[in-house]
Amino acid sequence: MLALTGFGFGSLAALFLISWRDFRHLRVGKVFLLIILASVAYLMDPLAPAHWRWLTSDLQTALPALFWVLCQLVFASRPRLMSVWGAMALYSFAAPALSTPFIEAGHWSDLGAFFGLKLGQWFEYVVVLHGVIYVVRHWRNDLVEARRKLRLALLLILGSAVGTATISLNFGIYPEATRGMIVGLASLAILFCIISSRDVLLELTPNEQVAESEQQPEPLACASGSVDAPRQVDCDDALKLEELMKGGFYKNEKLTLKQLANALGIPEYRVRRLINQKLGYRNFSDYINHLRIAEASSRLVDTPDEPVLNISLDVGYRTLSSFNRAFRDIMETTPTAYRQDRSMESIV
Repeated sequence: MLALTGFGFGSLAALFLISWRDFRHLRVGKVFLLIILASVAYLMDPLAPAHWRWLTSDLQTALPALFWVLCQLVFASRPRLMSVWGAMALYSFAAPALSTPFIEAGHWSDLGAFFGLKLGQWFEYVVVLHGVIYVVRHWRNDLVEARRKLRLALLLILGSAVGTATISLNFGIYPEATRGMIVGLASLAILFCIISSRDVLLELTPNEQVAESEQQPEPLACASGSVDAPRQVDCDDALKLEELMKGGFYKNEKLTLKQLANALGIPEYRVRRLINQKLGYRNFSDYINHLRIAEASSRLVDTPDEPVLNISLDVGYRTLSSFNRAFRDIMETTPTAYRQDRSMESIV
């Protein structure tokens, strides 16, 4: 057991030093460092003195919530930490941490123990599963191929380790010696990814450099005159994309990158490169939302009597709630408030 624990500590120490040196300035790097510290607590818990067990226990319980936060920061163009899922993540470690002393002292009833401890444990499974599902569902939206693959590898490794650790803690399925093996193997795998792909990892959270809400579509333009063959290919692709989007192709519901590539008649990797390098978008969904919201905002002002629901359906949203959410993310206000403000400006 001690040998495996030492193996885990050694792997975590190397991972912490590299992460601190290269990624501590990023939000995702700060969360990842917290995950490492929580993993240290997970390893130390069986060895810690009795009067310190409350600390190591509370810290290791934060692993599922921290994993969920990491998934949001890495994959969401606009992380939604203040949400139902965020509340579950907070509850999953805050409620057990606050209630355990009272439960162990016998001051709480069975119902109090359920809401203080058991419900928090179930929320741990929920937020880990939601984080993994979020990874699988949204990883293709990333327009940078190398970073997209690395994101998936990193988070699935970490998600598997956190999920295994959570189950082992709550059900006691695995002996204590496996803690070091779980942490050590996961740490080494992540360490290998970091060392081999440092430059790619530095782009995990590009939103910190330029706010996505400030990012606007740039006009597509082709260079005039004679250009080399690769440049000419990019120019032709850009013209095809511009023409297709002018025709309102972005209004199609549930539009995917594959569908767009098929409509353009060019390979998917070239579409990724075009939208990322030419327009500056790192997320396909964000690119489509900007086009839709640009049209919607114009119609809200130009046709003040047209119902917001009609506009939302016309530009490609299936529900009014999804339209309102996308509009608020990009314009930082609601469609109704935007229309009212513009109407007042025109009067003044």
